[in-house]
Amino acid sequence: MTRSPQAGGNGDPYHARVNASLLEQAARRDEAAVLAVARQVTQLLDRFGAFSVRRDWSETTREIVVEIGESWQQGNVRSQPEQHVETVVKNRFWGEIIELMTRNDSKAAALFYPTVRRLLASWDRGRVQEGNWDDIVQDTARQLWERWQAGDVKRPWALLCTIARRRFLDRVRAQRPEDEAPKESSLGEASGASDRSERFTEQALESLEKREREIVVLMDIEGHTRVEIARKLGLSEGEVLSTRRAGLRRLWRWLGRDLPPPLREVWEEMFKGAKRATPAQIGEKLSLPEGEVAQRMLEAREILGLSGAAG
Repeated sequence: MTRSPQAGGNGDPYHARVNASLLEQAARRDEAAVLAVARQVTQLLDRFGAFSVRRDWSETTREIVVEIGESWQQGNVRSQPEQHVETVVKNRFWGEIIELMTRNDSKAAALFYPTVRRLLASWDRGRVQEGNWDDIVQDTARQLWERWQAGDVKRPWALLCTIARRRFLDRVRAQRPEDEAPKESSLGEASGASDRSERFTEQALESLEKREREIVVLMDIEGHTRVEIARKLGLSEGEVLSTRRAGLRRLWRWLGRDLPPPLREVWEEMFKGAKRATPAQIGEKLSLPEGEVAQRMLEAREILGLSGAAG
């Protein structure tokens, strides 16, 4: 293992800034870079709650550092270096927690349940569905364990958020009109301002027309109903809904701008028209099998961190 004097900030390898160069050095087993990435991993594990689970995380930390470097070196990572590190750590950490829960580890369960409740609180800002939260958490745990035991979970954290979102939306839609229920596209993962999976960033909203942005912010971020927005802006309820739909389509198109060309062409076709196109319609236009269209959409969502979201 070699040691690069440039890896650390001010000569301290533990305080190197996470960037592409650092990850490339870590992939080559550069000592200073590996130490710097390991420090970032340890900090993230602590932030996610690893300290509350009584187990030795040192071996897992080493494995995560290797995974971060190797996956970055493969060249198919679309996220920024900091987000790549956080994504790998988060998914590996929650994989470990789920595995511990299958072994009836009480500490892991004590971390899991409050985490899902915090997600629900971030989506249910008015706490309207709080009486259903325990049921939703239990449903999320059950489905997550079933998928985990089947061995087909590649991104545990993303799957956890997806299941919880769907259960939450099922409860909301059972009690509210469909067009007033929050859409899955408006539900982020509630893991802090650094989470690039948050859909409605300032940069994303700048891609919208002024009226579209105003309505999307009011309905999808601030939680106002179409009736309240119509009254506030002097519009009909139909105008509010049609403008919002146009804005969301434009936002989804913007999110797919950096996808690889084979995925981007399918993504753009899905959201370019007045209505969302079906896989069959896209396949016919691009001369692709419907199954291939569906697979490309799935891969696009994975790259964008939107697994399970509407669209």
